[in-house]
Amino acid sequence: MVNSFKNAAGIIKDPFSVPDVLYIINYELALPQIIRPMLNSVVVTLAIIVITCVLSLLAAYAFARYQFFLKEVLYFGVIALLMIPGFVLLIPQFVQVVDLGLYDTYAALIFVPAAYQVAMGTFLMRSSIEGMPKSLFEAAELAGANDLQILRYIVVPLSRPILATVSIMTGLSAWNNYMWPLVASTSDETRQISVALNQLVYDAVQGKGVQLAGYVCASLPIVIMFCLASKSFIEGLSQGAVKG
Repeated sequence: MVNSFKNAAGIIKDPFSVPDVLYIINYELALPQIIRPMLNSVVVTLAIIVITCVLSLLAAYAFARYQFFLKEVLYFGVIALLMIPGFVLLIPQFVQVVDLGLYDTYAALIFVPAAYQVAMGTFLMRSSIEGMPKSLFEAAELAGANDLQILRYIVVPLSRPILATVSIMTGLSAWNNYMWPLVASTSDETRQISVALNQLVYDAVQGKGVQLAGYVCASLPIVIMFCLASKSFIEGLSQGAVKG
């Protein structure tokens, strides 16, 4: 962060010192170039978080509460996605997106990463739901509650810590994702902040100071999100990792 207030000469001379003169121009040059990509990333990241949490919660509830044919096989099939490196799926995903006519659209930037994140969300939420007292579900069923009512009034309130954990993990992954936005979009209308930071325009005087200023600005949404949900994030990690 300190180097974001220096020019190129100051960064090279002593990258660890506090600058005598603050080069605010670094931020003045960086902000106009990253505002639109940041807004794009906010929209895409929020959409991925919502889709991941909803689908993960529904899948985890089904795996935790119901018995059906090939249940464990299907579950381990979902979990197997966690063992597949993202770059292995890159080409098949790109071909499918092009065939569907979704190239360079928000849909491609949202649905593909969300599909990948659902596996981890399902794994964590299933452990959380299985750890809830069965008496709560039995009492709700005796009172005539259906599955949607059980989800709304029992599962969701008790799953807030794990939902916060999944939201933060998904948000970090979506915000920092570089390879897929680089491959799946080319226009300024859909460019993500992770790609835009490597395409900042600056001269030799400011040097990397402009890019570092962009990094500082781009990190603020994630820092704010983590600060707001840090307590629930820590609780959710423990809740999702231990059955009880």
